[in-house]
Amino acid sequence: MADDLSHSTSLGSLVDSLQRLNRKERYWLLRNALGQTGADLPLSRSFLERLGEEIGKCVSPSAWWAMDYHIDWLFSALVLDFFGGVCPDRFHNPRAVDSETVSSGRLIRGTNEDFDLIVAFDRTIILIEAKGVTSWGNKQIARKCQRLREWSELSDQIVPGFKTSSPVEIFVVLMSPKPPSRLDRVDWPTFVKTKDGEPFRLRLDLADAPEVFLAPERCDESGLPASMGDCWQLKPLGRPNLDEN
Repeated sequence: MADDLSHSTSLGSLVDSLQRLNRKERYWLLRNALGQTGADLPLSRSFLERLGEEIGKCVSPSAWWAMDYHIDWLFSALVLDFFGGVCPDRFHNPRAVDSETVSSGRLIRGTNEDFDLIVAFDRTIILIEAKGVTSWGNKQIARKCQRLREWSELSDQIVPGFKTSSPVEIFVVLMSPKPPSRLDRVDWPTFVKTKDGEPFRLRLDLADAPEVFLAPERCDESGLPASMGDCWQLKPLGRPNLDEN
């Protein structure tokens, strides 16, 4: 059994590991719906060019990508990359020193916390978070930043003293119709590539979206929002003003 497990986790490149960990049904559903078999779905040239221009690095036309990629999967792929060709049957799951509870502070937490889009090629990983109609939340970004900071602290406990001549480059990108205006500045770990200490930013194009979205909202009989109300109504939500900078 141990030999079989070791063989099953003997992976090749960093991208190979990321692919093997991607169990997101939505990704495989999309590939089936678009009739894509035998090869990865390519990202558009225009998107890759915009992304590369923003982060200052040419993004490979054959870059692999996935949606809603769990942070647990990301960390697992990075650990596998540490070990290279042969991995042990199991790994130590260290806990952050400042964590209040054991379960929430482990490197691998068994949660669905994710990044909206991951783009990877060679030794580069780009993590993208997106907002369209809804607003950015400080707690959400701070939580993702904290998980990446914990990687800095905890990864060395798994493979002490690990060094490589080809480190993984990780970029964080925020996409929205307008630049985030109310996000607090957070301290991203040094291994994360940023733009003057803040995530890179890319415009999310909603030009083809309806000018007004409809959102079901629970309410009372008078139309006032009420989570326990006996009624519901459709609330109009205008898309962001795309002409504003």
